[in-house]
Amino acid sequence: MLDAVRRVEYQPRVGAPEVGKQFDEAYFRRWYRAGVVSVQEPADLEREVALTLAVTESLLGRPVGSVLDVGCGEGQWRRAVKRRRPSATYLGVDPSEYVVRRHGTRRNIRLGTFEGLRATIGRSQFDLVVCSGMLNYLSEKALRAGLRHVANATRCVAYLELYTRRDQLHGDLQGIQRQGAAQARAALRRAGLIACGMHCYVPRRHAWRLAELEGLAP
Repeated sequence: MLDAVRRVEYQPRVGAPEVGKQFDEAYFRRWYRAGVVSVQEPADLEREVALTLAVTESLLGRPVGSVLDVGCGEGQWRRAVKRRRPSATYLGVDPSEYVVRRHGTRRNIRLGTFEGLRATIGRSQFDLVVCSGMLNYLSEKALRAGLRHVANATRCVAYLELYTRRDQLHGDLQGIQRQGAAQARAALRRAGLIACGMHCYVPRRHAWRLAELEGLAP
C-alpha cells in the first residue's frame, strides 16, 4: 500500500491519521485495480519477492518452504511466491473482512491484525514473514506489540517495510504514521530483530545465521 521513492529526501507534512479507514472493496478497486492509480507496479513487486526469497534462502541453505504475509491485502504476494516456489505454503493475515470474505478460502487468508497476530497464528513459525506496505499505518503501540509477535513467528527472515520521516513515499498516504530513524530502530531492537539490509531482519535467536558484518545494529 506504500512504496518508496528512493534517493529523494522526504519533506514532512502535517496531518492527522484518517479516522475510520475502511479496507473495503472500493479501497482495493481504487489502489489495485483502477488501472490509473496503482500503489505498486507489478515489476516492482516481482523484484521485492525475488529479493526476499533470495536473502532467506541464502541464510536457510534451502528453498523457502513457508511464508506468512501479514497485512496481505488481497494476497498479491501469494501469486508471485507460488510462481517461484510452488511447493511453499502461504498464509495471509489481514484485518479486512471484505478480503477474507472474498479471497480467504481460495488464497488462505485469515482475518486478523498485526498487533493480534499471536491470536491468529498461535505459535506457528514460518521461514519468511512479510509485512509489506502496511507498517506505517499502525500506531506506535500496535507496531511495538506486533513486532514482538513477528519476531516469534520468524524462523529465518522477516521482511519489514518500515519508513521514517526522511523517506519520500507514494501510494495511499492517508493516515500514515512516521517515526524518526532512532525511534524505529529502538522498536526493532526491543523486539529482538537484527537488521541485515534492504528491510530484512533476523530474530536475535537466529543471529548465528549471519556473518559478523552482515548483521547491522537496528
